[in-house]
Amino acid sequence: MAASIFDKDTLLDLTVNIVPLVIMTFFAVLFLVYNPWPGSTLGLVLQFALIAAPFIALAILTYASAKRIEG
Repeated sequence: MAASIFDKDTLLDLTVNIVPLVIMTFFAVLFLVYNPWPGSTLGLVLQFALIAAPFIALAILTYASAKRIEG
């Protein structure tokens, strides 16, 4: 049986990274549903860039941390 990289102990250790990922996802969906600055394309691009860039970086960091914890 192949060992999963995200077993129970690893997920418990990575909760500190998973919670901010969930929060960033919530705000990305919120900004898609309700645009706080209507009519401004630049504002829309900036708000998604300011959410997407840290989200991607944190997701990569979380995956790398999981590999290190299991390794």
